[in-house]
Amino acid sequence: MNSKFIKAFSAIQELFHELADDGKIDPEQATRFDAAQKDIVNYHTWVQNQLDGNIKVELPWDDPEFEKAWKLWRKFKKEQFSFTYKPIGEQGALKDLADLSGGNMKLAITIIHQSIKKGWRGFFAIRENTLTKKLVDNRNTDYKQQLLNRLGG
Repeated sequence: MNSKFIKAFSAIQELFHELADDGKIDPEQATRFDAAQKDIVNYHTWVQNQLDGNIKVELPWDDPEFEKAWKLWRKFKKEQFSFTYKPIGEQGALKDLADLSGGNMKLAITIIHQSIKKGWRGFFAIRENTLTKKLVDNRNTDYKQQLLNRLGG
């Protein structure tokens, strides 16, 4: 939100310089001014909402697939634990999820599904199935041993 405000403020400043140089404003400049003014008003509203505690939750990824997974997570929390997020807590959970996934949306969705599948209250790193890992390691060891036996004997 801050970068949009800074761009809008800079655009208005640039328009004022153009107006000072030309002495009049053309239709294209008026359109740019209106757009920049709208962004500044939106920023003001955003700041006021922050001060008043009216926080709008922002998802880390603007993607329908993630939105669907997040809605599923919220529904799961409500059904399983009678838990409903408040905006600050929800934003914190989203930040934790984004951090845990390293900013990878697909991994974040996998983490959500893992937590639902396991019945967990929160998010945890993806766990490799240790039994499967041991089986794969044993197969690789068996294959290497058989190869060595064939080569050596």
